Amino acid sequence: MRAFTFTLLALATIPALSQTAQSKTSNALLEETIIQSGTASQFEPAHKDYCAAVVKGGAPACLVFSTATFGQSGLYFTLLPFDSFVHYDQGKYTDKGLTPDEAKALSARRLPPIASNHESAVALHRDLSILPPPTITNADLPLNFFTEYLIRPGADNLKEFLDAIASYILPAARKSGVAAFEVFTTTVGESPERVLIVTRLKNFAQLDQPDPIQASMGVVQRGGYGSMIVHYVEHSETYIMRYRADLSADPRH
Repeated sequence: MRAFTFTLLALATIPALSQTAQSKTSNALLEETIIQSGTASQFEPAHKDYCAAVVKGGAPACLVFSTATFGQSGLYFTLLPFDSFVHYDQGKYTDKGLTPDEAKALSARRLPPIASNHESAVALHRDLSILPPPTITNADLPLNFFTEYLIRPGADNLKEFLDAIASYILPAARKSGVAAFEVFTTTVGESPERVLIVTRLKNFAQLDQPDPIQASMGVVQRGGYGSMIVHYVEHSETYIMRYRADLSADPRH
């Protein structure tokens, strides 16, 4: 799996961000962290404390995901939703929930196991997504199936690809009755040509069934979808991340 240089979503995976009704996107900081082999028992307790400190310091939530069998081993996504980049000018979304000594002690526990870490900002396109109702939480749909698309460079290719999602994939997703279908693009910190589509699963057994979105496409939709992939996509891959309620801090639920 390509090092995702994007942490969390899915992520994926921003079900209840506080945004105005007019907003078509929701923002999130994504940290992609790869830890050294055999260090999870050291990293995870420290990362749990980090999440708690970040929420105490002003973040609305800190959501953690880790590889679920299929994908890069030792990979963690950490997602911090935010309304506006102004929050970073205000010094929020840090470990301000700790004293200087506590922050130093936490860093001494959390940083040594980390082999690499990368931060980027992503935007959830609410108008292209199917969001679960507020009564359904990340813990109810713990498996996040990511499809990552790298779009061919071109002035209008990204816009046209998103338009094609609206025309072909979103209607099929609605027809299929999937619990969640979320479309993300990168705002800053990673390739602007990267698109993520995230669907959520209750369990692995759902993978034994045909893809419900593909199955819901008609002949015209399927042809349009195939043409879209051939024309716009330079590379794609899939993997599954598990939501880690035991490491996350989410006061909203």
